Amino acid sequence: MRTENFVKRTYIVFAVQMAAWIGAWLLKISLEKISPWMQHNLGSFSYWTIAKIVLWIIPAFWLIRSSRRSIAEVLNLQNWKAWLGWGGGIGLLIGLTGIIPKYVQGRPILPTEFSFSLLNVLIIAPVFEEFLMRGAIQTNLHERYPFWLANIITSVLFVFLHIPGWYFMGVLWANLTRPVGGAFSIFLVSLLFGYAAHRSRSVMGGVVCHFLNNLFA
Repeated sequence: MRTENFVKRTYIVFAVQMAAWIGAWLLKISLEKISPWMQHNLGSFSYWTIAKIVLWIIPAFWLIRSSRRSIAEVLNLQNWKAWLGWGGGIGLLIGLTGIIPKYVQGRPILPTEFSFSLLNVLIIAPVFEEFLMRGAIQTNLHERYPFWLANIITSVLFVFLHIPGWYFMGVLWANLTRPVGGAFSIFLVSLLFGYAAHRSRSVMGGVVCHFLNNLFA
């Protein structure tokens, strides 16, 4: 019964997070109209980092604690060989889908300039998204469902997490319909992030895999 309760709680928290995330986008649009700083890269980066801490990370902490797990268990840092091996191995395999086309086309394989957008893509997104999706949600669902089902559900929710941003940036339909690089691709790589976290018994497996995917994408 306790497991059913915190699984149900996980779904409810995610639904509230989605509503709050839409609200964060609406607030950002409103603030941009009255504050030029919010349109600047640093302003936008600061806003979204704070929003993710409040709307993603704090609820993720609560979900983890309510399931009577510790943050140390979720991170499992002492198992570094496993999360580097699984996360790095799977991440590099995914990365080949970006490395090979870039090499053939003569484009740089790695980013050539620093920006706050790059910092978000390489650090904030992998750490924050994996802590929420794999550290809190997937692990909670795995208490009730077999891993393959928990991973699929989490990956569907991971796609949903991107939908508000796509909508407000005007690329929702394109991402929902294109076969490569859109929602379906995100669903597939999410399954691999989840698998890396599961096999390494650490959310860090998902973080490393996610980082390498974003680095070479």
